[in-house]
Amino acid sequence: MSLSATALITVVQAKNYIRLDAASSLTIAAEYVGAGDGAETVFTLDNTPISGSLKLYLNNVLQVEDTAFTLSTATVTFTVAPTNTYPVTASYEYSASDNTFEAYDDDLMENLINAATKKCEDYTGRAFIQRSITSSINGTGTDDLRIPYTPMVSITSVAYKKVVSKTGDATTVAFALGATPKTDSLKVYLDGTLQSSGYTLASQTVTFDTAPTLAQKIVFRFEVELDLGDDYTESLHLGRLHANWAKDYEYVVVYTSGYGATRATAQASVPDAVMAVLSAVGVWHENRMGLKSENVTGVGAVVYGDTMELPAISKGYLSTIDRNLL
Repeated sequence: MSLSATALITVVQAKNYIRLDAASSLTIAAEYVGAGDGAETVFTLDNTPISGSLKLYLNNVLQVEDTAFTLSTATVTFTVAPTNTYPVTASYEYSASDNTFEAYDDDLMENLINAATKKCEDYTGRAFIQRSITSSINGTGTDDLRIPYTPMVSITSVAYKKVVSKTGDATTVAFALGATPKTDSLKVYLDGTLQSSGYTLASQTVTFDTAPTLAQKIVFRFEVELDLGDDYTESLHLGRLHANWAKDYEYVVVYTSGYGATRATAQASVPDAVMAVLSAVGVWHENRMGLKSENVTGVGAVVYGDTMELPAISKGYLSTIDRNLL
């Protein structure tokens, strides 16, 4: 999977947010180093801790450096061999390097960015990077049809979905639809099976090559395009269309929405959304195993929350976006 054109941040920005910069430190929250056997005193960490950052635990008890153990680069040497089965765990910071993120992690980062952008857009009802969007919206019988994603820039087309049912008589080949289908929207079903050929469409009439059989159920599904100038007036700044929207109809609106045509212009317009996406990616990357909580030896209970939701910090950033027009 590659980074979506609608993703609000780049992989480089996400990496920089997580590790700040190439020379900054990364944090190991809980590393299982090994278990005592009553004889071994030397244990090796996965990385070399930054001076003063190491917290080493033996059977959940914090150990004092230079008293209970000594540290040389990534090697820990206990003064007294840890008791048999006693777990050794560690938390520390270590220096990041240019190859901290491998290629597989780039793929993961792209997935997280795409997901975080969509979550943030759904949460606010806003489109960040400008693009054409197609939305199907049920009419409510009121005068206003609310568009899902703002800010709206322009309307391309509006259509309503129509279903026409007929019954075959083994003779009739031509069936009137009562409306002209929007280009490429017609779908024809015979006894529930979608047909890819065997018929032609001319204006409002479908003609089969062979008459449908007796009592065969025929269903035509299509969209009927509305006249933009005559059927309603646009209220783009409100993200609504004003007209008479029948309750029993489903309307298909094609429109352009978003804050900027490029990622850079969108980021400049909604900096809080940028921070929300960054924070979501950071939290999700930290907990990429999908755990809601776990008990880490030497650290204690760690609660991550529901990883399918946006983290609270992201919601805090998003709450600052003006939602009065939604």
